[in-house]
Amino acid sequence: MRRPRTLIVLVLPVAALVAAAAGDEPKAEAGARRELVGTWRLVSARYGGQEYKAPEGTTTIKHVTPTQFMWASYDAEGRVSRAAGGRYSLDGDAYVETPEYGLSEDFDVIKGKPQAFRCKVEGKTWHHDGKLSNDLTIEEVWERVEPK
Repeated sequence: MRRPRTLIVLVLPVAALVAAAAGDEPKAEAGARRELVGTWRLVSARYGGQEYKAPEGTTTIKHVTPTQFMWASYDAEGRVSRAAGGRYSLDGDAYVETPEYGLSEDFDVIKGKPQAFRCKVEGKTWHHDGKLSNDLTIEEVWERVEPK
């Protein structure tokens, strides 16, 4: 009986130290994720180097939770014309979305494929840019939607 107790007494402090050291990075990532969590409205975009002008009355929003994203474009009547959502990861400024569900030709091209971006949140503005899996370059600026 003495040997297992000795082993437990030695292993527990080491396990606690390892857990504490390992816990530092998730906390940092959790803080960065917290910056993204919320609702965002697309305010400007460039696709393939060309400025994107949304059709009159169209709004694109993105909802971000700690583990999932979902964006949708809808008209003045509330009809959704494009949408996609799924998992994302964040490591420093590397933001990767993996669309798992959606609708439109846009979604069909990217479904199930990681979409890598560089991202930066400055106050209420989220910038992200990168290249989609179909080689289309993308530069988007989102603005946080504040509760009314």
